[in-house]
Amino acid sequence: WLGIPFASPPLGDLRWRAPQPVTPWSGTLEALSHSSMCSQILPFAWLKPLVVFGDEDCLYLNVWTPKLAPTELEAQDLPVMVWIHGGANILGGSSPADPYRFAVQENVIVVSIQYRLGLFGWFSHPALRNSAAEELDTTSNFALLDMVAALQWVKTGIGGFGGDANNVTIFGQSAGAFDVIALLAAPQAGGLFHKAIAQSGTLNTVPRASAENYVDDVQPGLKYSFREYVNKLLVADGRASDREQAKQVQDGMADQALANYLREKPVKELFASLERRGNLGYFSATNIRDGIVLPNESMLQVFKDTASYNNVPIILGSNRDEYKFFLSSSKRFVEKRLGLFPKIRDLGDYNRINAYFSDQWAAVGVNEPARVLARSQPGDVYTYRFDWSEQPPRWGASGADLYGAAHGIEVVFLFGPDAVSSLPDYARASNQDSWNELSDAMLAYWANFARTGSPSSADESDAVQWTPWREDGAGKLLLDSSRGGGIRMSDDAVSIGDIKRRLAADSEIKTVRERCELYVQLFSLALSSEFWDPGEYAQLGCAEYPPEQFIGII
Repeated sequence: WLGIPFASPPLGDLRWRAPQPVTPWSGTLEALSHSSMCSQILPFAWLKPLVVFGDEDCLYLNVWTPKLAPTELEAQDLPVMVWIHGGANILGGSSPADPYRFAVQENVIVVSIQYRLGLFGWFSHPALRNSAAEELDTTSNFALLDMVAALQWVKTGIGGFGGDANNVTIFGQSAGAFDVIALLAAPQAGGLFHKAIAQSGTLNTVPRASAENYVDDVQPGLKYSFREYVNKLLVADGRASDREQAKQVQDGMADQALANYLREKPVKELFASLERRGNLGYFSATNIRDGIVLPNESMLQVFKDTASYNNVPIILGSNRDEYKFFLSSSKRFVEKRLGLFPKIRDLGDYNRINAYFSDQWAAVGVNEPARVLARSQPGDVYTYRFDWSEQPPRWGASGADLYGAAHGIEVVFLFGPDAVSSLPDYARASNQDSWNELSDAMLAYWANFARTGSPSSADESDAVQWTPWREDGAGKLLLDSSRGGGIRMSDDAVSIGDIKRRLAADSEIKTVRERCELYVQLFSLALSSEFWDPGEYAQLGCAEYPPEQFIGII
């Protein structure tokens, strides 16, 4: 069933408000086609002019079940898995993933949802708060409330599809995993899900002051904060000649007048004033610590006390070569022969940089939170690393070298090679039997977890028993085909401290500047700034290199 509405279209006065209930309809809803994706831009920086697509009317979900006759529905009580798509929280939608194989093969129900993206899903400004009529409208996290609304639909409606509303697992990849982790800390989501899987997630949340203040405030905001963004809108409209005048205009507007101004803006005009982010779309703060949907503390602090978050069994995982997804399109690391065919400039350097950033992803998104969560909820935290890298040659280059176990590849192993249209064919296999073997095992682990809270079968029929993360910081499942070493348990538990020590001792780094650049990229810009330490930065000899100069290099 495709395109089922779970909230009213967030149009007009409902822009930047908590999602509202669907207006009931009469007759039968023909749920036969996907809804529009949420409003977004094509991310490629070279595209001129700006290409906008999607629609603000996008709060719809899709449902896949095993084949069941209507008379069989009441007798079913199937586990429900709710998929939250990735795309940096500014791109994508539910339609590229088609999890029919998952539902049929594992006898589960899969629901995929959409949520407002980027500046439509997250907007933090005092004018919106001060003019809000309802408390939830004062949030900065409208998209997270969209996800809550979808989960509320599941709670009340999934029984009609044969699903068990008391056995719901949320799972997502990349930004979808960021949001899974955020929902753990959202009080509004309490009781709406019972297990969680975060595939290549992170702990990162943005303080409200950073998301909305001017850059020259006592508590400075980000250079792309929402107040700075409104400055750009006012200049683009001719209401101000420059930033300083725009600040005066913005500060002088009544809250309701400014809120009306923003809500009346056409979508394309709103996008035109955003700061572009290379081939990743645009800069916009998401998952904001507003004290309403997300707490004011960091996620690691929140996870220290089970009373502070939605305490459910959780799987946290990452891919061994996450960053090759990004490095493979970087001119710094890969040249294009004849403008088309990729060739890695220096394979040793390529793998070394990938290892730094992919290990940082594993540490921030898996190992560091697992250490804290395992103390709070021992026996309920499972971790994995996805290692498969058996791509055939691509345009004369080694697919395994160029991509390896890159960001996003594991999604294809869950939904099937013909069911993820948003990912390139870098997940195609040189040996399909080997591919199928790993895919079947992953589906079984994910479905077992959805059924029972443990990814291993109760009858121990799995090739390898997936045991929880242990107090001593070990216990991670490595996912690979038998050709690549097979599925096996590992004590891999790289920490942020391990990466910092590696960086300080790395003899391949030839200059102080390069070491400083990597420190900034790893611990200030990549995924989380929670582990940035200005004292350590100075001790590396970096005092003469202001961190700001390295933004955007990698």
